[in-house]
Amino acid sequence: MSNINIATVLKRLEAVTSRLEDLYDHTGNGANQPSNVSTSTNTVAAAASPSPLPPPAPVQAQVIEDPPSVTAYDEQILKGKVQPFVKLAEKFAIASVVEQAKLVERLYTNLGGIVRTAAICKKPEQAAFAELLHGLQEDIGAISAIKDANWKERDWVNHLSFVAEGSPAAAWIAVESKPGPYVTDMKEATQFYGNRIIKDYKEKDKAHVEWVRAYTAIFDDLKKYVMEYHTTGLVWNAKGISISEYKASATAGGGAPPPPPPPVPPPPPSTLPPASASATGGGVAAVFAELNRGAEVTKNLRKVDKSEMTHKNPALRASSTVPNTVVSTTASKKPIRPAKPQALMGKKPAKFALEGNKWAVEYQENEGALTVENTEISHIINLFGCKNSTVVIKGKVNAVTIVNCTKVSVLVESVISSVSVTNSPSFTLQITGSAPTIQVDSTDSGQIYLSKDCLRTEITTAKCSSINVSLPVEGEEDGVFEESPVPEMLLTKIKDGKLVTTVVEHVG
Repeated sequence: MSNINIATVLKRLEAVTSRLEDLYDHTGNGANQPSNVSTSTNTVAAAASPSPLPPPAPVQAQVIEDPPSVTAYDEQILKGKVQPFVKLAEKFAIASVVEQAKLVERLYTNLGGIVRTAAICKKPEQAAFAELLHGLQEDIGAISAIKDANWKERDWVNHLSFVAEGSPAAAWIAVESKPGPYVTDMKEATQFYGNRIIKDYKEKDKAHVEWVRAYTAIFDDLKKYVMEYHTTGLVWNAKGISISEYKASATAGGGAPPPPPPPVPPPPPSTLPPASASATGGGVAAVFAELNRGAEVTKNLRKVDKSEMTHKNPALRASSTVPNTVVSTTASKKPIRPAKPQALMGKKPAKFALEGNKWAVEYQENEGALTVENTEISHIINLFGCKNSTVVIKGKVNAVTIVNCTKVSVLVESVISSVSVTNSPSFTLQITGSAPTIQVDSTDSGQIYLSKDCLRTEITTAKCSSINVSLPVEGEEDGVFEESPVPEMLLTKIKDGKLVTTVVEHVG
């Protein structure tokens, strides 16, 4: 009975298997499968299993937010300050002013692109970085070119000069050590023209004053931004992609590439890899390479003997030279640290002209003797951006201002109001007549020679060092002076709940 049952079951199983094989062959999926019990069992299981699930939908690419430094720049600088400034400029409806403001917007838009690149890419070689700066250089040059092309527009030349003088502030990305103070320097460079505009329009049209303050606000917020996110220089993504990969992905995608993995917080300044001291590239590359040599820069310096100090040795002051007793072995590698990244600032054309009652003496370099003649008591002499030049001012004038000059010598006969020196290191000023007031601000190393008619002159100094005043010696012939240093150190004590400040006199 058992054998009969087994035979019956086998027959039935073979029948089922045959039927299933016919169905399988009909669908075209199993024509080559052998018809045995094991295969039949697998086929039954396959037929009983549910149909395979459709492939999952493609995973959307993860959208990564911009790092805080990029977002802050767009919101605080570009949208918060630059664009409002452009809107105020458009209200003037002056083609040159509006065009210049549009270039300012383009300049800061390009700067934002470099900030974004730094957040995505690792620090490039100097040649690649210099290529990035090329766009900024063109924008700064274009802004200055508008000023130069429209200098005859007397009602607007101060506005154009005001904007042009501040445009190099965007070059802070080329300053590696402390870009924050550099932005402050650029702000101060604009004050000369900004104060003129405010003085001329504060009672006439407040829109001009608002426009000046809007442009100045760009520098204030830019410095805050730099001090918060790029304190020691432009911060790159240490784990980012290369600039070449960034550009390739932008070209392939028809736009900016997607951000890399979430940005890694910038390393502390001490961990930044120093630039190679053997860099041979010119321009910005050479400057950066020298600035990053560290202690190598000063290892061959020596202590200066008292006999070689001009303030200790009258003979040296007379000759204006110090004997070169030691030739440095690293003279050819002397580091150059310009106050401003000159690679981004085109050379400005020299100017020597009388505009109304103001003499404009600007960007004069290596001029032996520039003479301002035919002056009147209402004339104001303005020296700006001059280097290694001598200017002689004849006659009696209203005032003399010296701003952002280097190693200039100015000879003045007489001044009615004041002589002002601002941010002009290594200056020499001699007054042969009289001047009631001399103001020196943010300037290091200066010589002031006064005549016998200037013994009641008031001299005001602020943020200055190494300022010496030479007074005529009583009873001696003309040209004999006694030099005295202007005190630099103050002593403050608390007396009866109040601060009492006295000058600490120089000794020796």
